[in-house]
Amino acid sequence: MTDINDVFANATRVTKTVPLCLKGDLQAEWEDLERQRQAALAKPRSDSLAGDNGEVRAITELMESVREQMEANVVPFRIEGLPKRKWSNLVAQHKPRPQDEEAGLDYNAETLPVVALAACCVDPKMSVEQAERLVDETLTQGQWEQLWWTVLQANNKKVDIPKSVSGSA
Repeated sequence: MTDINDVFANATRVTKTVPLCLKGDLQAEWEDLERQRQAALAKPRSDSLAGDNGEVRAITELMESVREQMEANVVPFRIEGLPKRKWSNLVAQHKPRPQDEEAGLDYNAETLPVVALAACCVDPKMSVEQAERLVDETLTQGQWEQLWWTVLQANNKKVDIPKSVSGSA
C-alpha cells in the first residue's frame, strides 16, 4: 500500500522548458544565406571534373556558423506549474474584464500572464518587473505566446508519460 507521506515527499509539479533564441537578427542572416545557397544551387554547373560546388560549400559553412551562433543564444526558460490552490488564487486576483469574458477567459488577459510568468519561471528566476520588461522589450509576440502557452500548460495539464522510443528506431 502507498503511504501518502511518500507521495508528498516524492512528488514534483509539472515542469516544462521553452528554448528561445533571443538573437533574432541571426534569423535574417540565415534566411539571406539560404536564398544565396538556393541561387547557387540553381546555377548551371561547369563541365569541369571538380564541379562548381565551391560557392555552395562556402555558403553552407557560413550557414552552419550562423546556426551555431543561434544555438549559442538559446535561453531555456524552465516553467514549473504552481500547486492548484496557489494557481487558482493567482487567477482569482486577476478578475476578467468584459472583453476577457467575451473571449471565454476566466482571468484578466492583460495582467495575469506576466505575473504568472514571474511566479512559474524557475530558471531564469525573475520578478514581476523583470517579466514585464522581458515581455515588453525583448520577446516577439510569437515568443511570448509560446512562453505563456507553456505557463498555462504547466498549470492546467497533467504529466504525460511518453511512449517508448526504443521500439521506434
